[in-house]
Amino acid sequence: MLSIDRLKADILEAFEAEQNEKVSHNASLERISLKLATAIVEEIKNAKIQYQAGLVAPNGSVTGTIIHTIS
Repeated sequence: MLSIDRLKADILEAFEAEQNEKVSHNASLERISLKLATAIVEEIKNAKIQYQAGLVAPNGSVTGTIIHTIS
């Protein structure tokens, strides 16, 4: 299940970890970008899809497993 609070906490943590960076602005941007992207991808991976009804194939209802990959 997606959680705004969990994602917000991860984003705050990413920014707080970089607040005192004084040496390399670009390295800090790289680190924070990676942390944000990772937090968002991890949150998306927690999504649960509940199929109710409505999709049909020529031979009946659509069934199967949703498989996600991140590249």
